[in-house]
Amino acid sequence: MKTYTLREAAKKIGVTARDLKQWEKQLAEWITIPRTSQGARIYTEELVNRFRQIQTLLADGRSLHEIAAELKQANEPSSPPESAVMEGEIIDVPRLLRHGAPYIAEQLAARMKDEIVDALKRETTAVVQQAMDEVKGKLDDIGEQTRAAAETVHRSLHDYKEAWQQKTEQLHEHLETVVAFCHEEKTRQEEERKRLEQRILEREKAFRELVLSFRQTAASASTARTRADKWWKFW
Repeated sequence: MKTYTLREAAKKIGVTARDLKQWEKQLAEWITIPRTSQGARIYTEELVNRFRQIQTLLADGRSLHEIAAELKQANEPSSPPESAVMEGEIIDVPRLLRHGAPYIAEQLAARMKDEIVDALKRETTAVVQQAMDEVKGKLDDIGEQTRAAAETVHRSLHDYKEAWQQKTEQLHEHLETVVAFCHEEKTRQEEERKRLEQRILEREKAFRELVLSFRQTAASASTARTRADKWWKFW
């Protein structure tokens, strides 16, 4: 037997879930909605058809109070006939006069049919409830696994972030060391270049002084020879 939730039943009837709850509240004495162990409403085809009849009566201008009065009148027990009649059976006086094995068998068959239908309804409700509980358990397991997976991913991302940050800091420190070394090397090379330039200037100065000394010595020697030549000429 197919059953429906509150929203599914409301959609099937063509009303809102709020309307069904309101009708159930005002007609609670005559209409009972079964519920699951969690409190969720279960609507059968019979209940859906009954609410459709109520919807039709409301569309015809009847109020819920009038519908409740009609349901009360319909459910009031009528005066019992001379012979006992099974609940829900249409009274057939000629048939009641023919008490016999076929009639008794028919009554037993009808009663067994009702009992079997009720048992099937209860069994179906139990099976549906069990299936819903299993589905809920599976969904809870999936949710738990999803949360565990999300926590694992979060921890992995956190560890990766910390590792990457540590690597970045190490690389930054290494780059700073390289930059400092390059700066020191540049300073050292600049100082070495200045020392070499100073030495070149000093050697150039010494060379110029040596050349100047040679020139002065040569000039002195030339002057002495000139004087000697003049002395011989004098004589």
